[in-house]
Amino acid sequence: MNTFSSVGAHPALLPALDRRGYLEPTSVQAAVLEPAHRGQDLLVSSRTGSGKTVAFGLALAETLLGDADAFGEAGPPGALVVAPTRELAVQVQRELAWLFADAGGRVASCVGGMDPRREARALAEGTHVVVGTPGRLVDHLERGALDLSALRALVLDEADEMLDMGFREELEKLLGAAPPDRRTVLFSATLPRPILELAKRYTRDASRIAATPAGEAHADIAYRAHVVAPREREHAVVNVLREAEPPSALVFRATREAVQHTAVSLGERGFEVVAISGELTQAERTRALKSLRDGRARVLVATDVAARGLDLPGIALVLHADLPRDAEALQHRSGRTGRAGRKGVAVLLAAPPERYRLERMLRDAGVRAEWTPVPTAEAIRAGDAERLAADVVALAGDAAEEDLAAARRLAESRSALELAVALVRRDRSRRPAPEELPETARAAREVPARAEKRAPRAGPPANAVWFRLSLGRARQADPRWVLPLLCRRGGVTRDEIGKIVIQPEETRFEVAADAAQRFLRAARRPDPRMPDARIELLGTNPRAGEPRHAPRPVRAEGARRHERADGEPAPPRRSAPAAKRRGPR
Repeated sequence: MNTFSSVGAHPALLPALDRRGYLEPTSVQAAVLEPAHRGQDLLVSSRTGSGKTVAFGLALAETLLGDADAFGEAGPPGALVVAPTRELAVQVQRELAWLFADAGGRVASCVGGMDPRREARALAEGTHVVVGTPGRLVDHLERGALDLSALRALVLDEADEMLDMGFREELEKLLGAAPPDRRTVLFSATLPRPILELAKRYTRDASRIAATPAGEAHADIAYRAHVVAPREREHAVVNVLREAEPPSALVFRATREAVQHTAVSLGERGFEVVAISGELTQAERTRALKSLRDGRARVLVATDVAARGLDLPGIALVLHADLPRDAEALQHRSGRTGRAGRKGVAVLLAAPPERYRLERMLRDAGVRAEWTPVPTAEAIRAGDAERLAADVVALAGDAAEEDLAAARRLAESRSALELAVALVRRDRSRRPAPEELPETARAAREVPARAEKRAPRAGPPANAVWFRLSLGRARQADPRWVLPLLCRRGGVTRDEIGKIVIQPEETRFEVAADAAQRFLRAARRPDPRMPDARIELLGTNPRAGEPRHAPRPVRAEGARRHERADGEPAPPRRSAPAAKRRGPR
């Protein structure tokens, strides 16, 4: 395993990295420290969530500290970092502050929405690094508060976004005012022609670093698309959020007015929601983001101001309630989820006339989306019942004696049905009610089915490894929901699952050999939705999957026809006696 020490990080930064739990450098962090890139101007493209702030912090330390153990006396800044938004600039300032703290580094911020007089005083007192937005930095430069004469390094973070936002003039003014022999580092998620032209003009033989190979930028994001009637767009937002039940979600709207309307609408329905858009003050935006980070809010509704630069860890779902303007915006928005190795989901809503535009946008972005109907109220209520059943199983285990005594008293005074009804009603009262979408259902029938055709199943893997699932016929195991369960638990596709053999007490199944280790690592993680479903490795013995009582093997292909419309497994209906047995719901 690489360590920060082994890739050449400055020794003065190692204690801070260790305290923060940074044990192994990401690819971009290791790349900027390669011997061939030391001291060089850099043009870096790296996926969102790859650790690029620490990466250019490592590069700055190399330039500013050299062989010294600590920063010297603070004066005019030795490094300048330019970021497109207030939130990103403040985030970068905080990251660099802890990274440089042990070495005595002072990091100041200059951003719109803050008191410029306080910023000017901080600059006058001396600093080692200044982080700011283009407009505010130019303002301080023109007023004489920002002195760039001692600058040894300049970083442009999200350079492509700054050009898109119209900051070319400000960037050129800052670059022109900096000493010509400084080190220049450009970080950009994409490298369009304007960025390459800027790099050619203001860098000296910049080394190009592609820390994320093409095609991998959104490998951890699953895309879904829904056709929705225009008047039911906000109702569709409700149902998507209710069906997914994400720990935190980001909903994009096209305008400030739509952001406010959607946030109020979701709040009235019982969602814990905050909103940010361009007209809010910095303090209001900071409070909203803090609510999301500390868990007091679970949904953030925003314009494209949230598409880049915000520190939003743990976003599980990005919902494009309004379509992005182009393929690049689609990638930046969706990149708020699926970060740092975690899986994420991006859902796009398109009115019938927008469908073909969205299909072109997906092709331009190199993204495959699964077109499915918007989750229905019926499907959501069925999902609620499944979650409640799983919660009952999880919460009933290892009950304390005090809890058991209270339960016995209730059981003596009320029937089991009355208790179950109360539990269901209490659970439903805590969740926003799903919406009926009659116009959307009608629009979905009327729009020609032009979704991308799913490739035919390639058949059972030639080389496979056998596994067992601790659920069998006695627990209502059925390929209709077992196959989606295995794909979800193991992070594999249907084509990587071979035979599925249902036995009385367990289910045995094949996984393609080249996916077996990846499947096993993922499947061993606890599954809160089905905690008693255990998956174990059997091996490569071709007889391992043979049933004890010779049931007919069931191929996985047939399971595809029996999913719910929203893509989750639909367990079979049970008779009254079967319903009393525990099992997956």
